[in-house]
Amino acid sequence: QVVYVTASLPYCVLIIYLIRGLTLHGAVNGLVYMFTPKLEQLSNPKTWISAATQIFFSLGLGFGSLIAFASYNEPSNNCERHAIIVSLINSITSIFASIVTFSIYGFKATFNYESCINKVILLLMNAFDLEEGSLTADNLNEMKDYLMATHPQEYTQLLPQLKNCSLEAELDTAVQGTGLAFIVYSEAIKNMEVPQLYSVLYFVMLLMLGIGSMLGNTAAILTPLTDSRVIAAHFPKEVISG
Repeated sequence: QVVYVTASLPYCVLIIYLIRGLTLHGAVNGLVYMFTPKLEQLSNPKTWISAATQIFFSLGLGFGSLIAFASYNEPSNNCERHAIIVSLINSITSIFASIVTFSIYGFKATFNYESCINKVILLLMNAFDLEEGSLTADNLNEMKDYLMATHPQEYTQLLPQLKNCSLEAELDTAVQGTGLAFIVYSEAIKNMEVPQLYSVLYFVMLLMLGIGSMLGNTAAILTPLTDSRVIAAHFPKEVISG
């Protein structure tokens, strides 16, 4: 019964994050980046090795938890059908979670990109005493060329302080593992409305995922012990389970 909560609650949180993520400014940029194939990456064998590793890890094939839970089925149970269903649910969940992640990741990248653009605009306006509104994100490159042509010495001195703002570069800074969970998401959440609510939801989801994984690993250890006739004959189930 505990597994029902630990397994279903993360889906509820992901749905909330999906609705919120799709309404964020720049979420489309992250989704376009996610679904745009990169042929140079697809031709790299390491990409497919990482994908296979992720599939085996997310299914938990080597931990024994699936075998332990499957041992409670009836002998007439259609294991082949259930194996296909579990694999499909796992893949769909991965795609679903990726959509949520990249929508929020696109928001973060767009926020950083626009912040970089605004800093460059402010720096140029203060350095060259430009009129407010004369320099925008749309005409930034043209104004850079104009200032470099009309004020070459001043522009050259200012050049080291001018950042090269690129949305593609922000999206390319992919982070994995704990960096994605505790750094990228945290930075994105703090820029949302009501960040405290989304922080609590996110870390409750991580807690439930951790508890669910530990319950599966525990079942993989306890199930063969409790099913063993030799051990079960000498020790009650409560003692084996601790």
